[in-house]
Order: sequence, then structure tokens, then C-alpha cells
Amino acid sequence: MKAFGFEYKRGTSVIHKLDPRSKLIYTILFTILTVYFVNPLVLLLVLLSSVPMVIVAGVSKRWLRSIRGSLFFIAFIFVFNLIGMFWTTGSVADAIFISISMSLRFMALISIFSIFFLTTSPEDLTQSMVQLKIPYDYALTFNMAMRFVPTLSREAQIIMDAQRSRGLELERGNIFQRVRNYIPVLIPLIISSFRRAELVADAMESRAFGATKRRTSLYVLTMGGKDFLFIFCSLAAFLTFLSIKILLGIQ
Repeated sequence: MKAFGFEYKRGTSVIHKLDPRSKLIYTILFTILTVYFVNPLVLLLVLLSSVPMVIVAGVSKRWLRSIRGSLFFIAFIFVFNLIGMFWTTGSVADAIFISISMSLRFMALISIFSIFFLTTSPEDLTQSMVQLKIPYDYALTFNMAMRFVPTLSREAQIIMDAQRSRGLELERGNIFQRVRNYIPVLIPLIISSFRRAELVADAMESRAFGATKRRTSLYVLTMGGKDFLFIFCSLAAFLTFLSIKILLGIQ
């Protein structure tokens, strides 16, 4: 079965073997860059800087699937900002500039987080968060929420295929009609989500989750030379992008 969204699949690449904490530092640093810069060229460079990592990790197809699955939102962000900026400033050039910037920013964020979640085991992520002194309940909640993303994506696709087989035309009409066409998809998806959440709650209760505050771990994550080298390269790239603003005055 194909992987959906940010679904993790076990791999043996260098990126897969990195400690989740080192990849988390990379994710935080480059997320700051995407929020800090407005210039489309810089945002494009931030987006392209993640491509070598995608190739090394061997997750190109799933990375492209994540980008492709976000095209609707990218188009929505572009159109929304185009209309809003033109209404506010009355300048077509400024509206196009901001619209491209916001779209590239969203694509860069999707790319950065896609690399992190496609190459990081949920178990390792939870363990790393616990070792960072984050309460286990919060770490587990975050872990389960991220696991639900590909599951809900898969269920949504199944429901859409089932509704299409019954004659529902999701792509028919203008944008408002298309939104209304998705109501027969959203209602079964919401009901299914509640049922799944109830099953998870019952499973956790049957395993006496929360019965004791003291927990033990099967293994402990340790950071090695490759992790520190990766952090150094991430920090160097981060400072390089910041120097662009200082030296060239680019926003």
C-alpha cells in the first residue's frame, strides 16, 4: 500500500539514522528562515536546499506526494493573498509579489516538515521528546496526532473513491460548489475519526495507561558524531541565509 502524507517508512539512509533531536534542530532553524524572509528568491532557495536531503534519504516519491497533496492549499493561499493585497494596496505587482512569497513559504514549510516526519520513527520521536524532559503524556499525544495524519489521509481517499463510485462529482462547479461537494466526504470522515479515537481510548484504558507515573524505556537515544556534524551544517546554512539579509539587505 502506498504511503500517504507524512507516513514514516523504515529506511537505512544517513538521514533516517540521524537522531530525531538533530533533525528537530534543522526543522526549527529552517522554519525560522521561512517565517523570517519575505523575498521569493530566498524562499525558493530555502525550498531547494531541502532537495539534497530528500535525495539522500531516498524519499523523493513520498516527498513529491506531500507537495502534490498540498497544491489545493498552495493555490488557495496564492489566490487569497492576491485578492487581499490588491484590495489593500491597489498594486498588482505588490499583490503578485506577496502571493508568490506566501505560496513559496508554505511549500518550504511542507518540504521541511515532510523530510522530518518521513525519516523519523514515531517511537524514536517520542523517546527523544521524553529525553528532552517533555512530559510523556504530551509526547504521546503529539505522536498519536502525527500518526493520525496519514491515516486520515488514507481514509479520506477511500471515502472519496466510494462517493465517486456513487456518482458524486467533486471537481464540478465553481469553488463554492466544489467546497459544498466535499460535505459528503467530510461527514463520514469526522464520524470515522470519532470512532477511531474511541477505539484508541479503550485500548489505552485496557492497558492501564497512566496507572503509574514512573516509566522505564527499552532503549535510550544517544547523539553521535554524524548528529553533531549535521547540526553544525544546519547552523552554518542558517547563518549563511541570515548573512544574505545583512550583506545584501534582502527582506
